[in-house]
Amino acid sequence: MVSKAHKHPDFSALSQQIDPAWIAHALAVTGKASVRRRRLPAEQVVWLVIALAMYRHQPIPEVVAHLDLVLPDEVNPDIAKSALTQARQRLGEEPLAQLFGLSALVWDERHQQGRSWRGLARYAIDGSTLRTSDTPENRQHFGAQAYASGVAASYPQ
Repeated sequence: MVSKAHKHPDFSALSQQIDPAWIAHALAVTGKASVRRRRLPAEQVVWLVIALAMYRHQPIPEVVAHLDLVLPDEVNPDIAKSALTQARQRLGEEPLAQLFGLSALVWDERHQQGRSWRGLARYAIDGSTLRTSDTPENRQHFGAQAYASGVAASYPQ
């Protein structure tokens, strides 16, 4: 049995779904783009935060190393754990909120292509109920919830 700690996450599917231009846009809009050259630029920190959310059982340095997020430095090839924490704090939540909103919008538009009904987006809700007007036609078509006492609900559902 292989320990989960030794399995490296496959990040390729996600990286194909998130356009790097979206990350650049989110950083620019929130003023968090890296101005100076850092070993862990803001773009890479965004990828790190996404990876940490998905692979939260992996140690942070292992995720960073596996995804090769740190820019090379021949003098000091390692990066301190505190630098990773500081980079995440410097980034903040605003760029991730921007990225989430943009990706949700694009993915929803992509999903809805050719699936609209009379120009409206269609969504499904599972496990929901809808109360209708109490008419004989609606009771016949939808029925009504029956309680343990045998009493029928006031509205067809």
